[in-house]
Amino acid sequence: MKLSIIIPLYNKEKYIERCLQSLLDQGLSSSDYEIIIVDDGSKDSSVATVNNYVNKKNIVNVKLISQINQGPSAARNNGLRIAEGDYLYFLDADDLLSKNALNVLLSLSKNKNLDILEFDTKDIEEGKLTDLPSINLEDIKNKCTSIMKGTDFITQNDLRNQAWRYLISRKFLLNTGILFLEDMRAYEDLIFTASVFLASTRTSKVDIDAHRYIKVAGSIVTSKKPKKNLEFILGMVKAVEELDKLIKNYDRSIPENKLVISKLKAKQQAVVYALIIRAFKYRLNSNDLNKILDQMKTLNAYPIDPKLGGVGNNNLTEKLVLLPIINNKTLLLLSLNISKKFSFL
Repeated sequence: MKLSIIIPLYNKEKYIERCLQSLLDQGLSSSDYEIIIVDDGSKDSSVATVNNYVNKKNIVNVKLISQINQGPSAARNNGLRIAEGDYLYFLDADDLLSKNALNVLLSLSKNKNLDILEFDTKDIEEGKLTDLPSINLEDIKNKCTSIMKGTDFITQNDLRNQAWRYLISRKFLLNTGILFLEDMRAYEDLIFTASVFLASTRTSKVDIDAHRYIKVAGSIVTSKKPKKNLEFILGMVKAVEELDKLIKNYDRSIPENKLVISKLKAKQQAVVYALIIRAFKYRLNSNDLNKILDQMKTLNAYPIDPKLGGVGNNNLTEKLVLLPIINNKTLLLLSLNISKKFSFL
């Protein structure tokens, strides 16, 4: 078995059939790959939709397992435990792949004996999806980086959060023992990807748009419901804490490791910055934000140090206006309370 595609499934009856259809257009024989769908206690007709589609298309390489609702991390880990492929791919149930993408990416990964292969994605608004392009081996000529250690890779490139940006060697993952953290319901991908890059010795990237991220309204990322918003923000807090652990556990005595640590600190700051912006956008309770900021301060992640990078677009408005407000907790909380009274802010 060459490839295992692991899909966590929760209330995606509208999208899972489209996702599966894109997997049938990957130029792979059914004996070369398996699709492991882990239902995370869906309350809609997601499971029935999968079964109906599999029967209609006579798909023989789908494994559908169920668990009580535990979140996508637990679903991915359960899928990993039964996976048999040489390489793993973690795909979200509402996203898609370009035609023949996995065939090309898998060939590249196996030929170069990679631990991790990164590729590009495009964000698409729901309802605006056009025909998916087809990728062939000619597309990757002169578009691949050299093979390097994961630590070298993240010092030369941005560390991308999302697990669906990577094809990963199952042997490498099993040898490292790295899993998704199951007590996180947001930003769980970030800690997973940071961990695998710190452990990898053979990493590369190919600049092709193999993946399509579909922006679906009502997901935890876009939801304006106070409960979901707080849940997501607490996931961001957990991510900051876990990044702090990775930073503290990394050997600072080796000079070249300082650059790796600075990259991790920049990513940590990016999460704190995004957390505060989200708190304003979705009107988080100021008492909750106050407690979170105190917690971030104990981790040396707040106030934000612009010299470390990872924050916003580095424009003058952010430097001269936004960051001074963000870094003054009293002014920040006052601004949040004012913004809640005037919805146009």
